[in-house]
Amino acid sequence: METVTYEFRFEYPRNPEDNPFPILQLRVLNPSDPLRGIDVDAYLDSGAEYSLFNGWIAKSLGLSLLEGVPRKYGPIIGEVIEGRVHQVRLSHPNLGYFDIDIGFSLGQIRRDILGRDFFNQVQIGFREKQLSYYITPTP
Repeated sequence: METVTYEFRFEYPRNPEDNPFPILQLRVLNPSDPLRGIDVDAYLDSGAEYSLFNGWIAKSLGLSLLEGVPRKYGPIIGEVIEGRVHQVRLSHPNLGYFDIDIGFSLGQIRRDILGRDFFNQVQIGFREKQLSYYITPTP
């Protein structure tokens, strides 16, 4: 059996409904203008193939939302969400930087989500009973 070690441990913060949830607080940056950034509470969602953030974030970063590559997102419940994909840089004080293609929704969404495309850049483990998760940046 292989032993997995992690560099960082995070407690589940409480979401707006006051429920503990695996949320990673990070900064989203425009790679062309790194001084333009916005702080985001992103839900870690292992069931999501791709990451998806609210479209207003792209606009706040100075990105032209509609110029991104179109992508449809199929939630488990509800209608298909249309988004546009843009490359951004995610920054976290402990984890460092991640350049990643993020979808930005054309309409309002309830949560900003980091999916398995983000998980491909880190080693992550969840301890639901302890309401904590663990991350190690991977090359």
